[in-house]
Amino acid sequence: MWGTMPDVLDRACGYYTPSVAVIDGERRITYGELREWSNQIGNALVSLGLQKGERVGLLLPNSLEFIPSQHGIWKAGGVLVQMPARAAASVHRANLDQTAATTIIYHASFDAVVEEMRADLPKLDRFIRVGGDPADSTDHPFDGLVAAQSAQRPEVAIDEHDEAYVLFTSGSTGEPKGVVQSHFTWAHYSITAGIEIGDIQQGEVFAHGAPLTHFTQIFVHPTFLRGGTNVMLPGLEVDTLLSAIEGHGITATAVVPTIIYLLLDNPKRASYDLSSLKTMIYAGSPIAPDRLRDALEAFGPIFIQTYAGTEPGYISCLRKNDHRVDSELALKRLASAGRPMFQTQVSIQDDEDNVLPVGEVGEICSKQLGQMLGYVDASRNAEALRDGWVHTGDIGRLDEDGFLYLVDRKKDMVVSGGFNVFPRQVEDVLLEDADVAQAAVVGIPHEKWGEAVHAFVVVKDGVSADDALVERLKGHVKAVLGSVSAPKTVDFLNELPVNPAGKVDKRTLRAPFWQGRDRQVG
Repeated sequence: MWGTMPDVLDRACGYYTPSVAVIDGERRITYGELREWSNQIGNALVSLGLQKGERVGLLLPNSLEFIPSQHGIWKAGGVLVQMPARAAASVHRANLDQTAATTIIYHASFDAVVEEMRADLPKLDRFIRVGGDPADSTDHPFDGLVAAQSAQRPEVAIDEHDEAYVLFTSGSTGEPKGVVQSHFTWAHYSITAGIEIGDIQQGEVFAHGAPLTHFTQIFVHPTFLRGGTNVMLPGLEVDTLLSAIEGHGITATAVVPTIIYLLLDNPKRASYDLSSLKTMIYAGSPIAPDRLRDALEAFGPIFIQTYAGTEPGYISCLRKNDHRVDSELALKRLASAGRPMFQTQVSIQDDEDNVLPVGEVGEICSKQLGQMLGYVDASRNAEALRDGWVHTGDIGRLDEDGFLYLVDRKKDMVVSGGFNVFPRQVEDVLLEDADVAQAAVVGIPHEKWGEAVHAFVVVKDGVSADDALVERLKGHVKAVLGSVSAPKTVDFLNELPVNPAGKVDKRTLRAPFWQGRDRQVG
């Protein structure tokens, strides 16, 4: 139906051959060069003995080599293994071991990471090093190896239902699990994203600041299909993003809500020409409604929200025309995750997998062509895949118009004195305070109630983090949500920790409180 991922790429390259496809700093390649380079990388892997179906790790920063290497792996018949650039060596070791990867393409900036895990992965016997001095390593030098290859597509037969990609859950609530996608599911996933989420236009200039192993990667191929340019940024540092928008005429980008907060609070923002920016997609975690209203006032109607998961794919979308503040209903819907995506079914189910009526709170479940085939460890499939539905582990509800509202992560729920408290609701109320920049809420041990609500707060510049502010925040949550949901204690931090996916790392926040206990809940 969709073809393989190399088919998707080669179609775009045939349509837009002389146009610029990818920019990385001062380096850039055209569509024609992208196709030839990916063919050469594929042939290089075949020349090293890579067999169809073998899994290949890709450990690169956002760079010119990233997308050609992805497609080179696919054109050689390999299965791409996601390796988030921000993850620790122990995470990479576990993921490569879980997938039984035989090959890795890595950047020289990760030399120390690769050395740390090399001896523990006996199946990993092909190492290809991008950048650095070839004399410093005995691994295959990427440039020399690839340059010697034919620019014709490798003669490897690939079917759209072959495995294409192994991604990993973020690990925010447990150990990362390998999630398998085929060429068919991943193509559907990415093409649907362009249709439904990205509002991708002809000639789009899309900035990728978040790692390409994060959700921003899903907009690479829709941009190609519209003849646009994908701009690689070294990270989601706000000044870098502002400079890129002005310097490259960026028309679209994808960020986590924290970046929107930082953009709003950045005193330099007004000095940049941001007039080219027409679309800002946000995902990764919910955004506080009050801050979203501030963003609409500052940037205009450029925002699109998407809600997705590694297992289910993209589930829902709050489109630009849903980002409005002109009525009570519109304001209410700003707190939603939008409506289900094209060809995606969504239901709310209870703990016995029964579908609940509209308005009731339960687990969010979805069904679509772009969802995972299953886990690498197939024995875990029943944890999330039942009767064709992917169980997300998120708690939410649907309203009468089909808008989906996220309440919280099922595993993040705090049970205090027998009452359920959803941290996301508490966080939203905390963020209503004008002095609060960021907030995260977790449950901590309590002798009487089992768990108590504890808040971590980052205040805005110049604000005093004192006892008076603590009491004000507690009182505000109590007034809005009741005494059970009000934080019993508050810690002030300079910043909230994030995991490699860019989400607030609540495991790290919770860990000191639960250390030495057999159970991690009250």
